[in-house]
Amino acid sequence: MIGRAAVLLAGILLLTAGDTGRAQTGGDPAGREPRIRSRRAGERATARQSEEQQRLGEARTALAQGDIDEARGILAKLLPSRLPPRDEEEASYLKATLLGEGEASRQALVEYLNQFPRGEHRRAAIMVLAKEQFAGGDYAATENLLSIFSPGVEQDALGREGLVWRGFAQLGRGDAEGALQFLETARKDLDGSSEEEAYYFAVAQAGLRAGRPGEAIEALRVLLARHANGDYAPQALYAMGQALELGGRPSDAAALFRQVAARFPDSYEAARARDRGIRLPAAEGTIHPSGSDFAVQIGAFARREGAERLARELRVGGVGDVTIIQGRETPPVYRVRAGAFETRDEARALGERLRRERGLSYSVVPR
Repeated sequence: MIGRAAVLLAGILLLTAGDTGRAQTGGDPAGREPRIRSRRAGERATARQSEEQQRLGEARTALAQGDIDEARGILAKLLPSRLPPRDEEEASYLKATLLGEGEASRQALVEYLNQFPRGEHRRAAIMVLAKEQFAGGDYAATENLLSIFSPGVEQDALGREGLVWRGFAQLGRGDAEGALQFLETARKDLDGSSEEEAYYFAVAQAGLRAGRPGEAIEALRVLLARHANGDYAPQALYAMGQALELGGRPSDAAALFRQVAARFPDSYEAARARDRGIRLPAAEGTIHPSGSDFAVQIGAFARREGAERLARELRVGGVGDVTIIQGRETPPVYRVRAGAFETRDEARALGERLRRERGLSYSVVPR
C-alpha cells in the first residue's frame, strides 16, 4: 500500500509540474484570458473615445459655420466623460452654453464651473452665467459673478465686456452712484475699445439715474461723436434729450426727441418721442402714429413674484406700458409684456434693444 501511495503522490506532483510548465510557456488559455479581456476592453474604450472625439469635431465645425442647432444636436448625443480631460472640459462647456436660456442652462454652467474650477473656458462660462442671472433680474448675483473682472488688468475683449456688464449689474441693483464710480475707474480699459459704445451708454444711464445730467451729457457726446449710427444711437439721442430736460433745457430736449423720430423712425425711442407729442413735417420723415396692435413679450414665470420683479426693473429702465398677463393654464403662467405699437417692426425694435442691453429674449405678440 505504501508503494502505491508513493506512486500516486509522484504522479500528482508530475501533473502539477506539467501544468506549471504549460502556464509558464503560455499553453494554458486561462492564463492568457485576463490579459485578452483587458486588451479588448482597452480597445473598446479607445474606440468609444475616438467616436466621441469625432462628434466633438463635428460640433466644432457646425459652430464655425454658424449652425447652432446642428451643434446643439450633436452635443446632446455626446458623452464628455469618455473624452480626454481637455476635450471633456470643452465639450462640457459647449453643452452648457448651447442649452439656451433658463434654469437648465444655469445649472449646466454651475456644474461645469464646479467640475473645472481652473478650466480654460472658466471666464467665458462665468460671463454667460452672469448674463443669464442678469436676464432673470438677479443683479446682485450678476455683480458677484463679474467681480472676477477688474479695472486695470483686463487685456482681452471678454474681460472688457465683463467690466461693462459689471457696471450694468450695479446699475440694475439700484446703485447708480456706485456704478458711476466703478465705470469711471474702468475708463482707461474701455475708452477706444470694442466695448466703448456700450461703456459710454452705461455711464450716461448711471449719470441720469444718479441725478447728474452733466456727466450723462458728457458721456453721450462722446458716444454720438464716435458712433453716430451705432447700435446705441437711438437710445443715446433719446437719453441726451432726457439729460437736457433734467438740466432745464426743454427746447433743446425737444429738438433731440425730434431728431430721434426723424433719423430712426422705426425705433422704440421714436415711438416714445411720438408719445411725447413730437410730430415731424412731411419733409423730415414719415409720421408713425402710436397704435396698440402689438406688444413685446419678454418673460414667462411660474410665480407672479418673478414677473413683478422683471416688470418693476423694466419700468425703472424707462420701458413703457409694462403689464403682467396671467394665463389660463393650471397652474397659471405669468407673462411680462411691454409697449403698444402699430407695427411689428416697432415692437421688434424694443425687443432688440432689450436683448442687446439686458440679454433678454423676446417675442412680438398681438395686444
